[in-house]
Amino acid sequence: MRPHINELDETAFDVVVIGAGAVGCATARELAGRGFRTLLVERADIGSGTSSRSSRMLYSGLGYLAVRYPLWQMIFRPVDMIQRLLYTRSVMQCRAELARQMPGHLHKHRFHYPFRQGDRYPPWLVDTGFRLVEALGGWKVPLDYRRISHEQAATESALAADLGGPLRGVGVFEEYMYSWPERICVDTALDAERRGATLRTYTAVTGLTRQGNAWTVALEERAPEAEGRASVTAQMVVNATGPWVDRLPGCGGAGPNRVVGLKGVNVMVRLPERYRGEGLEAFSSKGEPFYVFPWRDHHLIGPTETVVRDDPDDVRVQDHEIDYILDEANRLFPDLKLTREHILHSWCGVRPMSTLDGTTTRNAVRVVEDPSQPGLATVTGSTIMLHRHAGRKAARAVERRLGKRGEAPTGPIDAPHHLRPDEEIGQVAATEHVVRLTDLIRRRLPDGLDTALGRDRAEHLSRIAAASLDWTEARRQDELAHFERETASIYQAP
Repeated sequence: MRPHINELDETAFDVVVIGAGAVGCATARELAGRGFRTLLVERADIGSGTSSRSSRMLYSGLGYLAVRYPLWQMIFRPVDMIQRLLYTRSVMQCRAELARQMPGHLHKHRFHYPFRQGDRYPPWLVDTGFRLVEALGGWKVPLDYRRISHEQAATESALAADLGGPLRGVGVFEEYMYSWPERICVDTALDAERRGATLRTYTAVTGLTRQGNAWTVALEERAPEAEGRASVTAQMVVNATGPWVDRLPGCGGAGPNRVVGLKGVNVMVRLPERYRGEGLEAFSSKGEPFYVFPWRDHHLIGPTETVVRDDPDDVRVQDHEIDYILDEANRLFPDLKLTREHILHSWCGVRPMSTLDGTTTRNAVRVVEDPSQPGLATVTGSTIMLHRHAGRKAARAVERRLGKRGEAPTGPIDAPHHLRPDEEIGQVAATEHVVRLTDLIRRRLPDGLDTALGRDRAEHLSRIAAASLDWTEARRQDELAHFERETASIYQAP
């Protein structure tokens, strides 16, 4: 159960982890499993930030090998290529780990890669790239990649049949989608709690100060109809707030920003029923990765890739970004003639790209320790797929400073049943740190990811939550209004 904030006041921890996204939850699980007294705090709900705005795909990593400079320069940039290979290896190893340890959180689909006349990357190089990606993952969870003629692909797939030409062939491979990315965060956080971590959501960090050999962390209640403050101490603090790491009070440091935000926009569309369950990977006219993701009865299309320096809380989808996605989709499927009328909604997220100089970005998970702020570790550059890898790196940074306490946690994390009777939903609301109605609909149940975005069951679920959490009728109505405001803000109509 969520402890009252007064219960935390003047409590000493080994480590305070700030941010309950995928990386923060994984870090707390690693630390608690290794025997560290750990507090995980989050200003909103578990997995409610960047982790909830992903494209929902375990990306295989081919795009990480793609370079923006001329191909002939690859042999003259060995350091860059080695870094790309090492990162892709981490991606594929983590892909295999998730498939093995969290199979209930994933589902597999068939994807296609079109080889178009005039593409920057010739077929033989793409073939080599796919094989290399599989090899870097140790062939543990192969992509089952093969290249076939467009004619053969058309007999196997309606999506492949409708690709615009001229085509030189079609690659076919298997890839995973997250069944429910937010639930990965929730289940990881709950597993951390079972291993001994203290978890508190809707708790903002308002200040960090170094006193002697310990950090003092000032906390403030952010749940509705509640107030309070607390001050806790910790030998170490892990800043796992994603694109907000440089904005957290007391965590700025003296150097340049440690992350640069990469904004990604996706749209949900209703494509022909014959495309159901099939996806596509390609490169856009800008040379950026571009996808058509299967999502239940619909498809997600995107993303964009735009560097942003605004507060991630203020980033919204722009009209020109939707136009770009539609133009690229129509380039691939000219007969569909997609317009805004086909879009159900759009949304965006900001990925925290690692940077050493505040400007230049690179694909790398880093744990940064500023010498001027001893005992403060900042995690940058992770994705949901790499969240366990990032958590282990953060835990090893803690062990280097505080010493080893125990062995790393092992074992799978099971996924809950998606369909639950009302009495089980009430139990979820009462025992899984649900504070607001949106927490229940979006991150404890799958309703928030339906095409209706949970609106069709909001009234019913609000009554279950009210009964379990002792809400008044006024509070229940406030929660319904808050849920609708948040839905409209995150998922924008075309």
